[in-house]
Amino acid sequence: MFSIGDSIFVTENSNGAANSGLIIGDKGVMMVDSTFFPSKAKRIAEFLSTITSKVLLYVVNTHYHLDHTLGNCAVDAPVVGNVLTKEYLENFDLESFKFSLEPMIQKELKNAKFVLPSVTFKNKITFDLGNKSVEIVHVGGHTPDSCIVYVWPDAVCFCGDLVFSKYHAEIETESDVGKWIQKLKKIREKPLKWIVPGHGPTGGIGDINDMITYLEKFKSLSSLLKLKRIEEVVDKFGEEPIFADRGFAMLFEESLMNYLKRRNKRGKHSDSYKA
Repeated sequence: MFSIGDSIFVTENSNGAANSGLIIGDKGVMMVDSTFFPSKAKRIAEFLSTITSKVLLYVVNTHYHLDHTLGNCAVDAPVVGNVLTKEYLENFDLESFKFSLEPMIQKELKNAKFVLPSVTFKNKITFDLGNKSVEIVHVGGHTPDSCIVYVWPDAVCFCGDLVFSKYHAEIETESDVGKWIQKLKKIREKPLKWIVPGHGPTGGIGDINDMITYLEKFKSLSSLLKLKRIEEVVDKFGEEPIFADRGFAMLFEESLMNYLKRRNKRGKHSDSYKA
């Protein structure tokens, strides 16, 4: 983990895995997203014990995807999440999901279980850590339950999967790309110094601008694909640095197809997850 701001730490995953963060205030600590592997969440908690004696008060889940929530079971703290996040996890068939994984990962997750949010909110919730105020806001977009986490006065925003930096975005059938763009523009209006993406390196407002551009161009490519102009879509993909320079190229193709099949209502979600 590395430090940003004053006593705020972020994971740095070279393989594009989901990020996690630690916010250390005078009154205690909050973790943002517990990652996919409980063993990894445990290592983050162990790291915390080496840098402060303050108590871990809460774990915040920015949305229900397992690469942000499955590590909850390895952390000794109540979980904070949107009411929809709790609903999604309650209806998720974890054992069937485990069975779909490679044997080595199945073994790693043998004892993993869901720890649901016990502190829930609908629109917004704020925590006072003494010298820091942590504001968790429901925004939707990536998933209906997606939330962001502002830390003041440090001017940090943990964006969850509203922002993918250096990697292709995971766009689901349930994603609302229009709302996603709208919420990113709202975030951009804030006086922020640090943007922590759900995946990829920590940066600044430039990453918000890149994500907006990515999604707007993605929508135009999707329109071409819907008209079955496949060759033009492929050519556009090759020409655009905002797409071609990102990792997880297969995710781009999956996202295009998901976008075309998107549905207005929530449904049971059983897609695979990046660890």
